Amino acid sequence: MQKQQILIILIFSLFITACNSTRIVQPIDKGKTQVGVCFGGPVIKTGAAVLPIPLTSFYGAYGLNNSTTAFGSINATSLFFTVLQSDFGITKQIISPHKFIPGISVSPIANVLFDLLTYKFSFYPQVDVNAYWNYGAKKHLFYFSLNSWFELHEEKAHNLPQNKYWLPSIGLGNQWNNANYSLQIELKYIGATDINKGIVVDYATLNSKAGLGFYVGLSKKF
Repeated sequence: MQKQQILIILIFSLFITACNSTRIVQPIDKGKTQVGVCFGGPVIKTGAAVLPIPLTSFYGAYGLNNSTTAFGSINATSLFFTVLQSDFGITKQIISPHKFIPGISVSPIANVLFDLLTYKFSFYPQVDVNAYWNYGAKKHLFYFSLNSWFELHEEKAHNLPQNKYWLPSIGLGNQWNNANYSLQIELKYIGATDINKGIVVDYATLNSKAGLGFYVGLSKKF
């Protein structure tokens, strides 16, 4: 695969919809800090192989109180291609988990992108709703997430007309915890429209209207 094709794939993947795992599912304790790194993205077909695009992002989070956590990130992959991409928001716990009753949290998020060469600025609001269950002595976390990414532009990648302004995705994940570290995996069903139209590779899809994403995250609490 040529370098130009790789560039097109990476840049397009940044714009199809939310390209990160769920940042904060359950708020961290008041005054605590969490930093993390996330790898992964939309799954593509390359010959006989099916692999996630290895987008990389770093984030930090701070517990404002025991039910509210603020967070922000920077995407290292897009920065390498001179696009400054960040998302920042809060996670607010609405219902505390209890036995088989899941905890519920809501995360309003602002996604911003700034092209350092053309000075083009883009803004994408997002709202995540998470249901999660703690299990085990170390309170590991199993969760289900509904992510809503809102498109405010009239055109999408490659100057194609924008025909869908609500881009939903559904995440299913698990977070293993110990005293200081957490390991997270997440599988996403990404509700983008005509995801393979006019692109140099095929994205792995369950149908022609949506794709799959796979993510791995590692975080540390202080």
